[in-house]
Amino acid sequence: MLPKDLEESSRLDFQHMLLRNILKSNYLAPIRNPLSVLDVGCGTGRWGVEMARQFPNANVVGVDVAPVPVMSGAHTHNQTLAADNYVFVQADVMQGLPFADNSFDFVHMRLVVLGLPYAQWRPVVQELHRVTRSGGWLELVDTAVTARSPGAEKWTKWAQTLAGFRGIDMTAGDQVGRFLKETGVRNVQQIPLEIPLGNWGGRIGIAMAADGLSGAKALKGPIVQQAHLATDEEFDAAIQAMEHDWQVLFGVTQPFYIAFGQK
Repeated sequence: MLPKDLEESSRLDFQHMLLRNILKSNYLAPIRNPLSVLDVGCGTGRWGVEMARQFPNANVVGVDVAPVPVMSGAHTHNQTLAADNYVFVQADVMQGLPFADNSFDFVHMRLVVLGLPYAQWRPVVQELHRVTRSGGWLELVDTAVTARSPGAEKWTKWAQTLAGFRGIDMTAGDQVGRFLKETGVRNVQQIPLEIPLGNWGGRIGIAMAADGLSGAKALKGPIVQQAHLATDEEFDAAIQAMEHDWQVLFGVTQPFYIAFGQK
């Protein structure tokens, strides 16, 4: 549902750094020294490059349906995101991954809830399971997009309608642990987080609100110009109402779900 442009790439990098700060790590699965790591839906590749630097003996692969957008000239958005043991492969996980069975020690997929139709969740997790080595670990991280405050209700209704056109369930992120279990993954743990959203949450809450507003604004084109669910003025007013809530309300949170398990 979200665009693949430079502004979205910047938001993804910001979001990555925010989550890493909250989790104090790039992963929660009890991996030790993986020799092969796969990141599905890798976005800008920042997570994968950081893993490659953390595990210099590992081969790290990032997969996405499209590469990071190119900036002017010869520079790219992820020019500084490089590691000798990291490589990007363009592929669509819904069409199958171009890797043999049992290829990776650690397989990771994060925040694909707005890009993955609900009917594809189980086949995709099955595909992740296929390329994971016996004894290897899988980790899924996602969220549920709902109206977290009264001012967010209009935008959320439009986004849910848009998602419905594409077969996407914006709340599916809370089922990541179940998807792993149904695929036959062992020792599954799901850890729910409620991250502060808005000024009441201090530095983390303000950053999470900035991330949420940026993502919400990115759907203006699909909601207004493409689906004609709202006018420009209605959309802008809904964004302002959402932002106002997050500035003044206490206790608003954004849920995240981290699930990991072993093949």
